[in-house]
Amino acid sequence: MAAGRIRWKLIVLGGLFAEATVMAVFFLLLLAANVAGVPEVARPFSTLDYVDAMVSSFVTVFVFTVWVGKRIEADFVLHGVLIGAFGIVLFAIMWIATTGSFAQPSLYLVAHVLKVLGGVAGGLVARNRKRRGLAAGQARVGGRLANRE
Repeated sequence: MAAGRIRWKLIVLGGLFAEATVMAVFFLLLLAANVAGVPEVARPFSTLDYVDAMVSSFVTVFVFTVWVGKRIEADFVLHGVLIGAFGIVLFAIMWIATTGSFAQPSLYLVAHVLKVLGGVAGGLVARNRKRRGLAAGQARVGGRLANRE
């Protein structure tokens, strides 16, 4: 694969999986709160909702960026940023479709920033893993060649 090639399909998949996971976690928390008899704890715009939005936005984009990083050779951080940005676009489409408004609570905007930061962090981790793997592979190959000479 050529260096510098942006893998759009992986970006779309990573962003889609990350955003779907954020939604799944929210609905699981809402279900758990309802089962526990305290639905107000996890209702939309509650403290738990905001904490979940921020934490899961960072974590899911981080995780799916690392996943994408296993399948690419270069531009790890760029891919992570694009995965986070695509997650933001997906959420914005859903938000506008359900509320009819562009305006979002400020803590959701913080969650969007955290998506991009999760992508940056995931890209750095993926890049470092790839470099370690390449270095280990070169060391093995170099060691075998040295033994043959």
